[in-house]
Amino acid sequence: MDLVSAGSADNVLTATVNLITGRPELCSWDWIVECEPMPDDATIQHLSKLAEAWGPPPSDEAVTVFVTHDRLLYLWARVLDFQFVRRKHLIEQDIEAARRLVERRRTARATKMNGK
Repeated sequence: MDLVSAGSADNVLTATVNLITGRPELCSWDWIVECEPMPDDATIQHLSKLAEAWGPPPSDEAVTVFVTHDRLLYLWARVLDFQFVRRKHLIEQDIEAARRLVERRRTARATKMNGK
């Protein structure tokens, strides 16, 4: 997902809610979110509205990886961990690192499910 193209936080919220309303299964997927530059008008109300619209928790923990160089975004990520059940919010500095992180977590999840 690309937050930059959406522009304002209102547009990001509307686009994301429309996406997950149309395809609720996406709520259980791992997400990589490009967010540089981050919309500077995002508020806790935007996050609360997104959390309310989000579907049921996934059966296994899912992740959202924010791709950013913002040194303080990890604080928002931590807040989001408490708003989304069984979803961990992480930070990486580039897309490839985010992909590797998601793949490592998927591999670990599959290994655990297979009892290895």
